[in-house]
Amino acid sequence: SITISKLNFITKYLRGFLHNHPTLPSIDTIMKLIYKLSALATIFSSATSFSFLGSRKTVRNVRHNEISAGFATKLCMSDEDEDEKELSDELSKLIGKRASFTKKPTEKKISVDDEFVDPDTASLYEGKSGMDMFDMPDFKTARPLRTPRETEDKARGGDKKEDEEFYIDFQADHDDENDLHITNRIGFTTKAWGDVDEGFKAGKKLKKKDIKRGKFLAGDLQVAYDKLMDNGITFIDTSENYGLVSRPKSLSAEQILFQCMDTNVDSSPIIGSTMSNPWKSVVQGTGVRFGRSAILKTIEASAERLGTSAIDVYQVPSKMFYVGAPKTVASALCMAMDQGLINNVGVSGMSKSRMSSFNKKLNSIGSYSLTSNQFEFSLVNRKAFKSGLISACKSLGIIPVARNPLGNGLASGVWSATNPTGGEVSKKQPFDFKTLDKYTTLHDMLATVQMKVQKRLEKENNALKDRRDRYGGAPMNTEVSTTQIAINYVVAKGCVPMPSVKNPKEADELIGCLGWSLLDDEVKMLDDAADMSDKGVVV
Repeated sequence: SITISKLNFITKYLRGFLHNHPTLPSIDTIMKLIYKLSALATIFSSATSFSFLGSRKTVRNVRHNEISAGFATKLCMSDEDEDEKELSDELSKLIGKRASFTKKPTEKKISVDDEFVDPDTASLYEGKSGMDMFDMPDFKTARPLRTPRETEDKARGGDKKEDEEFYIDFQADHDDENDLHITNRIGFTTKAWGDVDEGFKAGKKLKKKDIKRGKFLAGDLQVAYDKLMDNGITFIDTSENYGLVSRPKSLSAEQILFQCMDTNVDSSPIIGSTMSNPWKSVVQGTGVRFGRSAILKTIEASAERLGTSAIDVYQVPSKMFYVGAPKTVASALCMAMDQGLINNVGVSGMSKSRMSSFNKKLNSIGSYSLTSNQFEFSLVNRKAFKSGLISACKSLGIIPVARNPLGNGLASGVWSATNPTGGEVSKKQPFDFKTLDKYTTLHDMLATVQMKVQKRLEKENNALKDRRDRYGGAPMNTEVSTTQIAINYVVAKGCVPMPSVKNPKEADELIGCLGWSLLDDEVKMLDDAADMSDKGVVV
């Protein structure tokens, strides 16, 4: 029922509404507004008496003063049993008089009601007149849910301003192998995401001992993801197999990555997801796979976990026991391309001959070509370079993607024969002395190149100081680490390095690789030292 306190709430709102809307479409529009206000008024409590128009001092438009003060007195009566029809008639007269005011034509504006009344609700009011608020039809309200696809569309530039500042792509002019351009020619892998053996822990807080042991949370991954996206490292490697043990908790690598993208809707990542070996799916209990339909279902499942309609690059491993492979696999991938489930086809760990053969099958079946080949490459594992695999990728228009570019840390220079614990007290030694001693020459050269590059960048930075002072801009990174030297070595060799990132600190170190590169003589110094270490020569 409508009480005086409710009418107080309604009429006060109407006063402002009438003032801001010089022309009203119809009485029905006001009725709909009053009906909604009556619902809101159930939580409103005030004195039983009120003034419909307020004092003359608060009325901004003098035309309001033309309304009879006697009518306001009627509405101020404390008798709640006043005839409903009388109130309806009087308020109808008021609205009619207000609507008859003249005003200069203005631009047509969308009615306030259009902002929150759906067509179904509006139809319920057709043909109604007067102010009988006690016999109003029920109306529905609905809030549209944001679907993953809507999130993806917004993330790919839906509502961005043209003058908004973005990251810098230092490799924008790079001579790309094909149509897929990887910003800054650096990416990262989510291999450790959701993997408890790699230090992942579910929850929101870490104890000090967990932090010292290198544990990380999903929140750490979100911060790292945001940092990398903001600085233009957007190529991401993931897999249905990464963090599989955490999938029941929705914390596998693909699921965490979706959460990161859903939180940071302004990011535009390039996602490369890798199919798990079929025999692994049997061992891990995720089902038996055979035929083209199984591959299509696997792609659809990954896309669903990632919250996307199409995966940018879908990669299949080279050494997998699959019935009818490789023809069946190539045919399934072409079907996925035709259906729009994937945008590019990639492979993982294929040799020159198998890569060339698989590329021909894709071309003959669906007129598609391989986009990328991911393989191991680092300063301590240069087989891909020596075998000619990298140059073969370039000649076929295939992007060479280097996984494990730090050689599990051995190529980073953080651990050495003189620093076996990486400078951290009481931390477990990841490599034995024999291995570290073998790579002493390489580690020493990493330190030498680090100092050389740092001095060079400091000079370049100082030379650009006047330009920055005049035109703005941040100075480049000059605090170069041996890890960054090792990553940019991989870039210098023509590959896209994909180091693992598990926390904001590692993200910052990867961002520090941007904006500078190794010179040819610096690359040669590292190559010579790596050759000596491969032969076991210690200088």
